[in-house]
Amino acid sequence: MSAGTQSPPLGTADPRPDQVVGRTLRERLRLWRPFVIMIAGLVVVAVLTVIVKPGKSTVPYALDNPGANGAQALAQLLRDEGIGVSSATTVNQAVSAGAQGATIAVLNARDLSVADQARLAGSGGDVVVLGTRYADLSGLTSLTPTGASATSDTVLAPQCPDEDAVAAASLMGSRGTVRIDETDGAVGCFPVAEGAYAYATAPLATGATLRVVPDATVVTNERLAQAGNAALAIRALGHHERVVWLDGSRLSSTGLWDSPTVPPWLPVALLQAAVVVLALAVVRGRRFGRVVVEEMPVVVRSTETTIGRGRLYRRAADRERAAQALRAGTAARLGRLLGLTPAAGRHELVQAVARASGRQTEHVDRVLYGPVPHDDRSLVDLGVELDRLESEVHPR
Repeated sequence: MSAGTQSPPLGTADPRPDQVVGRTLRERLRLWRPFVIMIAGLVVVAVLTVIVKPGKSTVPYALDNPGANGAQALAQLLRDEGIGVSSATTVNQAVSAGAQGATIAVLNARDLSVADQARLAGSGGDVVVLGTRYADLSGLTSLTPTGASATSDTVLAPQCPDEDAVAAASLMGSRGTVRIDETDGAVGCFPVAEGAYAYATAPLATGATLRVVPDATVVTNERLAQAGNAALAIRALGHHERVVWLDGSRLSSTGLWDSPTVPPWLPVALLQAAVVVLALAVVRGRRFGRVVVEEMPVVVRSTETTIGRGRLYRRAADRERAAQALRAGTAARLGRLLGLTPAAGRHELVQAVARASGRQTEHVDRVLYGPVPHDDRSLVDLGVELDRLESEVHPR
C-alpha cells in the first residue's frame, strides 16, 4: 500500500467504485440535492400563494371587497366619475397624499392616536370620517360623536343648507350621530335627536373641510343603493380628483425612521458617528503583525498514517474496504497520469490503462474492479498486481 493512497474512512463503502478522480456529476447533484429541494419548495410555496390568494378581499369596508360589507361599489362609482381611488397603509402615506390635494377617507378613526389625527387634519387635504361610534375625534375636530341612532326604517331629511346633503335628499336611519355644539363654521344635517346629526361638516385650520358620516355602513355595497346614501358618499368624497382610503384598524407598523418623533437629521448623525468609530478603530486598533508558523510537536509521516490505517483494516478483517482503498488510490493516480478528466468512468479508465500498459482490458478491469479478496494472501497479491500495473503505465 503506497503512501499516497487515498482511501475511504474505515467502516464506509467506497462511494465511487467507477470514479477516477474527483466526483461524478451524479455525486455533485446529490450534494446539491438539499439546496435544490429547498429552492424548489420555496418556488412551489410562492406559486401556490399566488394561485390560492383570493382575487377579492373580505376585509370590511375594503375597496376591493365585493361582499355586503365591502366598499367596492363606491370605489367603482368614484372611478366612473373620473376620481382616482387608492388605499393607504400608513398615516404617512395619507398625509403625503393630503398635502398633494387628495381627499383622505378615514375609517375606524378610533384606532388612530390623537397625534395621527392631528397630522391628518394638518395635511392640507379634505378629510372625510366614516364611522364615529366609540371614536375620539379630538385630534381632528371639536365635533363630538354620540350614541344617538335612528332605526333603518326611519327616513331622515337634510334640514340644512349643505349642498351635498341637499343632493342626497334622504338617509335611511343612522348608527350613531355627531354633535356640532359650538364648533365654528360647523353644519349639521339629517338630525336624529336634539343637536345630534347623521352628517356634519366643519372647517379645518388648513382651510380644507372635514366631513363626518357617523354611520360607516352608508358606504357599504349592501346599503349604498338605499335612499340617498350613494349621492351623499360620492359628493362627500368627490370634491377632489383623488381619494385615499385609510383604515385605522389595518395600518402597517411604522418603522423607526418613519416615526414623526425621530428628527430627520438623526440617520445622518448616526452614519457620521459610525464612520468616526470605524476610523478610530483603524487608527487606534491593535496591530497583530505577521503570521507566525509554529512547528508541530510531533510529525506524523504519511507512511505511518497509511500503515496505521492498514492495521485497522487488518484488525477488523475488513478486506473489502482495504481492497477498495487500494484500487481507488491506484485508479486516481493512473487517471491523473493519463490525463483523464475527474468525471472519467470505469470503461474509459480501463481502455486508457490497457493501451498505456499493453495489458488486456479484461486483466486491467479485473485488477482495478475485480472481486473482493477472500483472504489476506489474496489481498497482498492484489496490492502487488496494482503496483505492477501502475509501474507499467507510461504517461502520454
